[in-house]
Amino acid sequence: MKSNHKGLLIPGAVGEIEAEFVLQDENLVIISHPHPLYGGTMHNKVVTTLWKAYQEMGFSTLRYNFRGVGMSEGEHDYAQGEVEDLKAVLRWARTQGDFSRVHLAGFSFGSYISIKAASELKPASLCTVAPPVGLYSFESQDIGRLDSATQWLLIQGGQDEVVAADGVLQWVETLSHKPDICWREQASHFFHGELLWLRKAVALIQS
Repeated sequence: MKSNHKGLLIPGAVGEIEAEFVLQDENLVIISHPHPLYGGTMHNKVVTTLWKAYQEMGFSTLRYNFRGVGMSEGEHDYAQGEVEDLKAVLRWARTQGDFSRVHLAGFSFGSYISIKAASELKPASLCTVAPPVGLYSFESQDIGRLDSATQWLLIQGGQDEVVAADGVLQWVETLSHKPDICWREQASHFFHGELLWLRKAVALIQS
């Protein structure tokens, strides 16, 4: 039975982490939001689109605010502590249910954090929307340690005004573990007017 838990405060390394959790299935997805210093929160419209799409597919869903955002304690830690925030909410989630499969999803900065964490957490699937290639160092060791069984979906807009879309494609060509790419030529970084398409694209992830 579906249950929705809002206003959660989860223990983290530097204090409490604000989160929202919907429990409905043994598949759990954790969704990470865009850059905290540029207005990114767990209520960002792309994150919310992912949130709803996964629920429609029957997943249990957990979204959270990185340290220093909303009611989450601490300060922005330039992609180091944020990985620990993701791990902390996963540890908490595992006390709430017996999840047979864990999935990670993220938008922009959140996709970078998801990739960094995935090398250790080895999720069943990874969904990265507009990964900030060129803005952050996507270490080859992180990608190289991705489990070959991890299904990886990369969603990218061709008119991205924040991330160089061609650069994302060039980066993918350098990888041994390549993602499946869902490309929307007319989409911007924030998928203005394309959220319905994005919602459908997420459904390519298999539970």
